[in-house]
Amino acid sequence: MLKFFKHFTLYTIVGFLNPAINFFLTPLLSHHLLPADYGLLSLFNTYITLVIPLISVVAYALLSVEYYKEKDPAVYASKFVSIQIIPVINFIWMAILGWSLFYQYADVIELRNVDRIWVVVILLISFSTVYVDTLFTFLVIQRKVGLYTVYCIVRVLLEAGLTIWFIVYRGMGWEGRILSAFIISIIFFLLALLYFRKQGYFKGSIQWKYIRLGIMYGLPLILHTVGKVVMNQSDRLFITKLRDIEQAGIYSIGYTVGSVIMIVVNVFSNLLTPYMYERLANLTEKAKIQLVKMSYLFAGGTFTILLLLIPVSEILFTYFIDQKYREGSRYVFWIGLSYFFWGCYLLFSGYIFYYNKTRLLGQMAIVTIGCNILFNYIFISRFGAIGAAYSTTLSFFIVFVIVAYRANKMISLPWFKKITFSIKDF
Repeated sequence: MLKFFKHFTLYTIVGFLNPAINFFLTPLLSHHLLPADYGLLSLFNTYITLVIPLISVVAYALLSVEYYKEKDPAVYASKFVSIQIIPVINFIWMAILGWSLFYQYADVIELRNVDRIWVVVILLISFSTVYVDTLFTFLVIQRKVGLYTVYCIVRVLLEAGLTIWFIVYRGMGWEGRILSAFIISIIFFLLALLYFRKQGYFKGSIQWKYIRLGIMYGLPLILHTVGKVVMNQSDRLFITKLRDIEQAGIYSIGYTVGSVIMIVVNVFSNLLTPYMYERLANLTEKAKIQLVKMSYLFAGGTFTILLLLIPVSEILFTYFIDQKYREGSRYVFWIGLSYFFWGCYLLFSGYIFYYNKTRLLGQMAIVTIGCNILFNYIFISRFGAIGAAYSTTLSFFIVFVIVAYRANKMISLPWFKKITFSIKDF
């Protein structure tokens, strides 16, 4: 029990720091970037997030599942190294196309007056992030809490320091923020390679059957992941197109503050995922009850933090964030509520991942992408930028309901059974 809460506390504190870099830097950036610059920065982040699943084919998601299923270390090493080839191939052809066609489509993607070298930077950040995310996933599932803690803290300090240096002392504007992210992604990409080599995963042989296995597992997840990106990021594109890039910048500030709930959800998910997979591997009645109890704690804790975020955000916008972004405070609650629904979705999607039913997520993504695009167009046209927040909330709620329904078709858990909580449960 003590070990569980020790891990929970470390993952909560340290895991909050790692993805929260944008949240912590928001007050600083608001005083040194104009809304138009912040809007451009948000577009870069949007494209990076969109490219990651396209480069990786989301094949790496299979590795964490196979970690619990594959008992032969040599076979697992072959699966690992084979799947890592996929992003390399995709990066090469995407870099060639991006460099060749950038100026033809710069206006379409709202990156006019930006040099095409930044397209290569976007691709390099996306490529290296695939391996960095895999590294952090392995540190979690292997329960290497100490190393996870050190890497997260070092990553946050270095990226924050570089951002401050480039923007405040060098006056580089939005370019400084992207450049700092690029440098950190390359450093941790190299650390990831060293870690995986030490684990012996590169000793495996590259085999087409495992490459194909990774692609077949990940292909449905491309739509699923892109669907998530569309719901997370397309609002900025719609605001830029239907309103202007300044409004997109103001919205992005509010979105960043509201997305603290996403950070909380991701931290809880880091703890919940291995907990869930371990019990699914030995699914007794006791294990089922434990899964339900942990889910209740997950949802209840997230909603409580959402309620606390509302007064905290008002303090942030009043005293810390530059007043030219004051309007961004009205987006915080809706974005936070969106990510509460996203957390509820994660509770149920874990079952779909474990039972290799990822095709369901791909099919569902087609529906949710269409709905989100339609909602964004209608709501932003009618209500302005706040319509993007309404669209995001509604889209996440729909995703949660659909996945919860499908997951409960796969596994029967005692959701409505009278349950009492005890420390011994965990």
